[in-house]
Amino acid sequence: MFHVQLGMGSVSMASLNCLPDELLVQILSILPTKQAASTSVLAKRWRTLFAVRQNLDFDDSDFLNPEEVGEEDMDEIRDSFKSFVDRTLALQGAQPINKFSLKCGDEPGEDHVDGWINNAVKCGVSELHLCLTGDMRICFPSNLFVSKTLVKLILGKEFSIDCVPSDTFLPVLKILYLRSVWFMGNELSDVLLAGCPALEDLTIHHKYFFGTPEIISSKTLKRLSIISKCAEDVQLFDFISLNAPNLVALFYADYARRKYRRCNLDSLVKATLDLHFLEPEDCDEPFEPNVTVLMNGVRNVKMLQLTFSATEVISECCKGGLPVFKNLLNLVFFGNKERVWKELLPLMLENSPNLTCLILSALYPCTYGHEFDGIRIPQTNKVNFLGIMCYQGTESELKHVSHFLLKMERLQVLQVHFPTTMVDSKRVQLTEDLLKLPRASSTLTMKFV
Repeated sequence: MFHVQLGMGSVSMASLNCLPDELLVQILSILPTKQAASTSVLAKRWRTLFAVRQNLDFDDSDFLNPEEVGEEDMDEIRDSFKSFVDRTLALQGAQPINKFSLKCGDEPGEDHVDGWINNAVKCGVSELHLCLTGDMRICFPSNLFVSKTLVKLILGKEFSIDCVPSDTFLPVLKILYLRSVWFMGNELSDVLLAGCPALEDLTIHHKYFFGTPEIISSKTLKRLSIISKCAEDVQLFDFISLNAPNLVALFYADYARRKYRRCNLDSLVKATLDLHFLEPEDCDEPFEPNVTVLMNGVRNVKMLQLTFSATEVISECCKGGLPVFKNLLNLVFFGNKERVWKELLPLMLENSPNLTCLILSALYPCTYGHEFDGIRIPQTNKVNFLGIMCYQGTESELKHVSHFLLKMERLQVLQVHFPTTMVDSKRVQLTEDLLKLPRASSTLTMKFV
C-alpha cells in the first residue's frame, strides 16, 4: 500500500483519497515539489490536483550527492534533474504559479534553464528565487525584466549580468535580493532600479564577492541592506553614492571607502552601521577612508546602531566632524577602545540633544593606577533609559555605571544584562552592588537580565 510521509508519520493512500480536493491541494502545497510530484503517478485525480499547485521549488542537490555518486554518473543525474523539472512543468501546464524557486548549476549552453524561467514568467509568477551556481551567466531571458506580476525577485550567486534590457519595466516589483551578482557599469541603478517604480526593499549581499555597486539610486526604496566584505572592491571602486530620499531603514556593512560622494537619505529613521578598516595586507598603498558624508547622510535617524568596528572607523575617519543628530532618540553604541570611549561617545551625546535611550556594551576599563575619569555627559541630556550589555561587574564598570547614574538626572530605567554563563551567586552579588549606588533620579528603577 502506498504511503505519503507527512511530518513525523505517514498516511495511507486510501485515507487520503477520502479527503476533498481542496484539502488535498493544501497538503500537496506544503510538500516539497519532488515529493508532491511523485503523487501524480497514482491516478488521473492526483495529476489534476498537482496541476493546481502554485508553489514550485526545484533543487538539483536533491539529485546530486557527490559523496555517493561517482563523477562518471554526474551527467546522467543532471539529465535526470532536467527531465524531472520538464515533466513537472508539463503537468503544471498553463496554471498560474505564485512562487517559483530554482537552485541548480548553470553551465554554459544550458538553454533549458532560460526555458524554465520563461515558463514561470509566462505563468504570472509573483515570487521568483533563482540560485544559479555557475559563473558564466551573462544575461537572463528578456521577459524576466518586463514581468507585470513579479513582486519579489531573488538572484544569485557569483555571476555577472553584462546587460540589462533597456526596456526593463517591473511595475509591481517590491523586493529585490541580489546575492553576489555583478552588474556592468551602472546598469543596476540606471537601468534595473530605474525600471522598478514600486521597489521598496533592496538587499545587496556581496560578502567576499567582487562588484558591489558604486551608485544606488531609487526614489521609492524604503529598506536597503548592503553587506560587502571584498577588499578588491574597496581599492578599485573607492566611493559609494546612496541616493534614496524616501529610505526608512538602512543596514550597511562594508569596508569604509575613501569617500562617499552623495548620501541623500533625508527620510531615514533607522540605521545600522558596521564599518571596517581595510586590512594592511590588502592595501597596495596607504588607504585613508573618510566617512564624513556618510555620517551626514544618516543625521536624521531616530534609531542608530554602531558596531565595535564602526565606532573605531568613525572616531578616526569622520574628518569633517560629526553632524548634529537632532532626531536621534535611540543609540546603540558598542565601543571598547580608549579614543572611542573618551572622545566619540561624549561627542555623540553632545550632538544628540533629544536622545532618550542609550545602550552600551564593553565599558572601557580604567587605567590601573590612574584616578577614575568618567566621560563627559551633557548636563542637559534627556536619557531616561540606559542599557548595559555584558556587564561583568569589574570595579571599573561599577564606577562607570555610578558616574552615569549621577549625571543622568532624568534616568527612569537602568537595565543591566549579565553574561548568560555567569553563576547565580555572582549575579546576586553584582545586583546588590548596583542597587547600593547613589543616583540623581529619585524615580529610577533597576532591571537585571
